[in-house]
Amino acid sequence: MKSGSMVTGSSSSLDMRKKGNEGEEDIFSKLPEFVVGHILSLLPTKDAVRTSVLSKSWVSRWTFVNKLDLDDSVFYSPKKKTCGEQCFIDFVNRALLLTKSSSLDSFSLVIGNEYDACLFITWMTSILKRNVKNLRISSHFDFRLPFPPLTSRLLFESKLLEELEIKICSCAIRVPPVHVHFGCLKLLKLSGIIFTIESYVKLMCLRLPVLKKFETKNCVWLNAKCVNLEAPLLESVHIEHDSKSALQELLSFGIKISALHLAEFTYCGYGLWQPIVLSDPSVAHNASANIIIDQPVIGPTGYRAIMLLKQFSQVKHLKFDGSQVSTLKGVAGLPVFGMLSHLELGLVTAAVLLGLLLKSPVLETLHFKGIFCFEQELLNSAVVPGCLGTTLRVVKFDNVSGLEHELCLAKFLMENGGVLERMSFSLESEWLGKSKMIEEFKKKLFSFKKPFSLAIVEFSND
Repeated sequence: MKSGSMVTGSSSSLDMRKKGNEGEEDIFSKLPEFVVGHILSLLPTKDAVRTSVLSKSWVSRWTFVNKLDLDDSVFYSPKKKTCGEQCFIDFVNRALLLTKSSSLDSFSLVIGNEYDACLFITWMTSILKRNVKNLRISSHFDFRLPFPPLTSRLLFESKLLEELEIKICSCAIRVPPVHVHFGCLKLLKLSGIIFTIESYVKLMCLRLPVLKKFETKNCVWLNAKCVNLEAPLLESVHIEHDSKSALQELLSFGIKISALHLAEFTYCGYGLWQPIVLSDPSVAHNASANIIIDQPVIGPTGYRAIMLLKQFSQVKHLKFDGSQVSTLKGVAGLPVFGMLSHLELGLVTAAVLLGLLLKSPVLETLHFKGIFCFEQELLNSAVVPGCLGTTLRVVKFDNVSGLEHELCLAKFLMENGGVLERMSFSLESEWLGKSKMIEEFKKKLFSFKKPFSLAIVEFSND
């Protein structure tokens, strides 16, 4: 009796599980295609396509995805060196041809290998017709074929774009003669683009009312005298040029930034060929500025560096680095940095360092890589910067080599640092392992008169 009831119970449980599974299957199969497409969009595109082998009813379900991410690196492997390229081409063509969504939330195309430029243009044109919201294109090879008029027009007429990232080396894109307007764009990252403008258009206006992040690397605007970036909500700006793109005839255009809430600004370049102007310098109030300038052979870099620094006199954090820093002239002409609490410098002269300290009355943290061209007489006769006695609490020396001028500067800071709490020294690689030299440096350092407030002197091997 007990045995019979147990068998019956087991059979009932099995039947219930079977019905439950069947019920779940029925519920899922009745979901609208766009819902299934949204679920499959959470997978990498290659995996979403693989679901077509599950059953006949799944053959075309992946075609309702609203996101495509196409990366040729997943098609190449040591075992498939020869067919990887064609497999990727077939996959992209199939994805663009068969997907049914008239608009896409996201499209990403990452190419690490070289393909026919005409094929790439075909892909670009196809995807720009799909009302994509987030578009990311990345290619690692030189692209020497300009966008045809249709592709360029589709790009600048993409009114639904919220994020746009294009990284294509040496790619020419013609800009429409009227102003450029992206009403929904919040993020814009461009790399390697040569924008060509009609010769009669002297002022290029980019109207981006909701843009928050603007980033360019090795981008130029041919024929433009000035590029005006109108982005009232802009928070972050990053402009970068390496030595390959730093040609005066290409970068002679100016950039004018019209924003209201700038929080972070970065310029990193080989020289400063292009004047960069804030329409209202007060928008950088309490912001962070990173300016890294390497020295070109010719050009008005030093003057433009001073002019750029003047516009960031209200920042809270300032990093100024690069070979241009060591020979910077005109520090005396800089305004007072009344909000500056953190200053990070590269290799500088003693004159530049003292000049910047005199302009920073509320400085709390000083971090620099070393002293170039030290003059003891200058230090002996220097006016003690006000921040040393009232606000400067942390000083960090980078790449310490044990030279006498580092000790002299440390002595000057320690003897005048009324509220100094920490002074640290990171040793350059050539000095590591020379314990005797390190101990001698420490001995001399600790022999200096120190104010009572000095709490910690430390060494590290950063």
